[in-house]
Amino acid sequence: MLPNLLEYHWVEDVDDALILLSRPDIKTVPLAGGTYLLGQNDESIQAVVDLRDLGLAYISEDQRGIRIGSMTTLQSMAEAPLLKSFLGGLLAQAAQYSAPSPLMRNAATLGGTLALGAASQADLLTALAVVDAEVVLRSGQKTQVDLRGGTPERPGLALSGVTYKGKQERRIPWQRLLLERRPQELIIEVQIAPPGRGWGTALQRIGRSAVDTALLIAAALVEVENGRYRHVRLALGGANMEPQRLHTVERHLEGQPVQDLRLLAAAVQAGLADFRPPADFRASQGYRRVCGANLAYRVLEEAANIARWRDITSSEGRA
Repeated sequence: MLPNLLEYHWVEDVDDALILLSRPDIKTVPLAGGTYLLGQNDESIQAVVDLRDLGLAYISEDQRGIRIGSMTTLQSMAEAPLLKSFLGGLLAQAAQYSAPSPLMRNAATLGGTLALGAASQADLLTALAVVDAEVVLRSGQKTQVDLRGGTPERPGLALSGVTYKGKQERRIPWQRLLLERRPQELIIEVQIAPPGRGWGTALQRIGRSAVDTALLIAAALVEVENGRYRHVRLALGGANMEPQRLHTVERHLEGQPVQDLRLLAAAVQAGLADFRPPADFRASQGYRRVCGANLAYRVLEEAANIARWRDITSSEGRA
């Protein structure tokens, strides 16, 4: 609960929300699904701005790829036919795993999950890391114009301190969100570009049960062209972990033949040499490192097999 909460604001316009969040005299925070915020005992928060009526709950597709609004719930993502068919259902599957029950998934939102980062313990973060997702942020911009009476040459109007509302948007890679997000910036949507012709994805996790928080998650996106790795994206994540892209593994594989499994095993071993996951009461660092090597190999092999099949069938279609 929030013991010192004084104000609750329900807004219908993004600019109105940004103005409320930018007030310097009262600490105001956005309220999305509330699954995390309302469980905090934060005495400094005095006001919340409810974002549910801003029209930011949507999943759509255009020429740039998939667009998912920040207020889209995890349950909506798990059930969306568009996401079930996009990238082999990678994002829909990850959203399903990200909360243990439909009740939680119907409340938790994409924007809240991104804003929390590792604290959300969501599988979705690892999946977003391999699809090179971009986050659209919007910030309020207030211009103070003093229109008090001027000089005889340039007479002014008797309107002091008029405020004009404006906005500015920018895109950043989601993995830089926690480092680069400015105060009072709102997450508007996530954009994901479509993959190339021969692509494959895979997601695997280790947990005490299918609904438990994952001790470790591995996600891969592989593009194959003419039997060789064209693009490789691999990430590991899990409970209390920021997803880590394994760039060394990716560089080792790109340009190499897909069928060489010894090369795949060597690339995984070389790339995981610097993998240092955190230890906690769930699992030790050593356990996560060993599991990470196994999961990384398995998701890359699965994604590569799917990508190779797609590359072969698309080549036959063009012949």
